[in-house]
Amino acid sequence: MRALAGLGNPGDKYGEHRHNAGWMLLDVLLRRSRVLEKRNLEWVELRRIELRERGRKKTSRGGDELWLMRSMTYMNRSGLGVSEGCAALGISPDEMVIAYDDIDLPLGALRIRPAGGDGGHLGLRSIIRALGTQQLPRLRMGICGIDAPPDTADYVLSRFKKDELETIAEVIEVAADAVQEIQRSGLTAAMNAYNNPGA
Repeated sequence: MRALAGLGNPGDKYGEHRHNAGWMLLDVLLRRSRVLEKRNLEWVELRRIELRERGRKKTSRGGDELWLMRSMTYMNRSGLGVSEGCAALGISPDEMVIAYDDIDLPLGALRIRPAGGDGGHLGLRSIIRALGTQQLPRLRMGICGIDAPPDTADYVLSRFKKDELETIAEVIEVAADAVQEIQRSGLTAAMNAYNNPGA
């Protein structure tokens, strides 16, 4: 893996929404890491980081490097930013992982997959169209609480409830651990270690 693309919507009002789990993951990885290089393109922010294990200080040496992609478009146009980032970095689709929220998974669940369809996720659909392939490794983070309403569009743009905040904070940290496992040991090892049973 050479890059991680975390999906979300720009703007402060979306910062704590369920749909921004991908951006939350980028923020955790940035917090854990040392930023080596920054590039701001038309549609995407790129950050090359040196990864740190959870709890290690930024001043320690020897971490693995990874590009983080933050598409600065709205979710349903994520393909613009991700394709621009891939072109700028010379990265093929199978060399990155897409991280995003999944309403079909219960809150706290993780699921890593090497490829597949968009599952109704408009951000992933945009990326598949832009890159012309479904062969996109992905890290799905469950956001569905026990009282999710049938109107999923409004639900994904809602904030996590107070009693869900601790769970989502921990799952984002675990997702960051999973990213580091993918980087260190590969997708299959990370799937074995982090895919939740029954999710």
